[in-house]
Amino acid sequence: MDTKFISRTIAGGLLVIILCLFYFQIIKGEGYLSKAKNNYIKAVNYPSIRGSVFDRNKTLLAVDKPNFNLAVIPYQIKGQKDSLFKELSYCSGMSEKRISVYYRRNFKNIFSPVDVLINIDKEKALEIKDKFKEKVVLRVIPKRFYTFDYEFSHLLGYVKEDKVVHKDIKKYGYSPYQIAGVNGIERTYNDFLKGEGGAELIEVNSRGRIVGFLGKRERVKGKDVFLSVDSRIQKIAYESLGEFTGTIIIMNPHTGEIISLVSKPSFNLNDFIEAKNIEKIFDDRKKPLINRAVQARYPLGSVFKVIVAIAALEERIITPFTTFTCEGKLAFGDTVFKCWSIHGQQDLYNALAHSCNVYFYQLGLRLKVEKIAKWAKIFSLDKLSGIDLPYEKKGLVPERKWKKKHREMNWFGGDTLNFSIGQGYLAVTPIRSALFMSAFVNGGYLVSPYVVKTVEGQDISYPKKVKIPVSSNNLKIVNQGLRGVILKKDGTAHLLESLNLKIAGKTGTAQTAGKSHSWFVGFFPYNNPKYTMCVFLENGGSGSKAVKVTYEMLKRLKEDNLL
Repeated sequence: MDTKFISRTIAGGLLVIILCLFYFQIIKGEGYLSKAKNNYIKAVNYPSIRGSVFDRNKTLLAVDKPNFNLAVIPYQIKGQKDSLFKELSYCSGMSEKRISVYYRRNFKNIFSPVDVLINIDKEKALEIKDKFKEKVVLRVIPKRFYTFDYEFSHLLGYVKEDKVVHKDIKKYGYSPYQIAGVNGIERTYNDFLKGEGGAELIEVNSRGRIVGFLGKRERVKGKDVFLSVDSRIQKIAYESLGEFTGTIIIMNPHTGEIISLVSKPSFNLNDFIEAKNIEKIFDDRKKPLINRAVQARYPLGSVFKVIVAIAALEERIITPFTTFTCEGKLAFGDTVFKCWSIHGQQDLYNALAHSCNVYFYQLGLRLKVEKIAKWAKIFSLDKLSGIDLPYEKKGLVPERKWKKKHREMNWFGGDTLNFSIGQGYLAVTPIRSALFMSAFVNGGYLVSPYVVKTVEGQDISYPKKVKIPVSSNNLKIVNQGLRGVILKKDGTAHLLESLNLKIAGKTGTAQTAGKSHSWFVGFFPYNNPKYTMCVFLENGGSGSKAVKVTYEMLKRLKEDNLL
């Protein structure tokens, strides 16, 4: 090959490169330099709109409302931030200090809008935007609003801004922040509710003027969620607790559908959105953030006698007509175990109606700890219910091995006597008490409770049932005893008979280091049960207190034709 031709080709190529460099760097260089200095890419983010939450009757419970904010872009206000904040303060009536606090709190980066005037009147926002032109950005931000301040706090939970990772963030410059559920169904169903944020990618010059449009991603609204809960019943249940600390649960015993679930003390959901009184809520000794229905465990007291009764029948320790005599106490070793009254001769039906401790001490001694624990576990008192609410706790069913491992002590006969009346180490959540009681009226099935019925019109409730190996005849025997608790004039919950709802159930007084806990767990109507309910008062006193709360609640529900 001709070497001269090769040399000329190389020389020609170099000349073309030099001419191109000269054109772009010398002739057009100043223009490109100006563009590099003065223009930048900005992502104008549009936060996602969360889905709304409704009760079973389509009553609105939670919704995103438009919130009018004014923002500044840090890159555009270099050297004029203080003077701008002073002018904004004068026009808005908000202090410069507050504006500066919002600026520091909401700062993400120098190119992203920073909200400095938050939740201001729409007309005022438009007025300020018109006055300051490109110096401020008008942002309409979705803001969560709860129509019930306190009644649904533990069911709904609340939301806050959280950092998330999205596959398109680096590619398009979208904001890595979005609203996320913190507790309640806002957390459990966050993936349905959250929606997707959007953004416009624009090219902006140093004066903040748009000089190019690079792309857009549309935002997608979250899906609407419909609860199984009736807000009318929820409100009455909440008010019925009065000043008591505790919880009320009303559910369908056949499906696990939660009709009402309240916990007290509660907290104002909208305070979390407004960032008001947060420290006070967290520092409250009564711990209002705890959902006592699913996150707290307590001794069942005499409510546990229902489990001991079915265990004794299934293990053929007794028949329903087996009797024991109650003289108000039972001596065991060097200790005297007391009953709350002197009941005389009792069969199973009367022992349940009168809540006779001595009768169940006798059953406990015959069953022993192993069989009592066996039946407590058959009814899953030591397991999670699987309810669609976060942070649920398991119950505790004690045994010999457990005490040896966790207390480093042997199991004694006195432990069995305490266990047989729901005292000692036994600890159960209120939701579990409602579920085991439901098994007595639905044919011996443990159902899975749920709060959310549908999402965007699609039924997502999948009722689950687990059959318990228990005879239907023995269930009927115990249920008859539970009916006597209300029907008999000397039954521990006879007050409820005047409601004419044919209620059956069991009272409980669970002793603690302080004031006793108060329980009533029952169902109605007796012949065709539609509702199971649990009323629990933390340190509420005797079981009669829970009965009174139950009475007042059901009376109101009946008067309002809600049953």
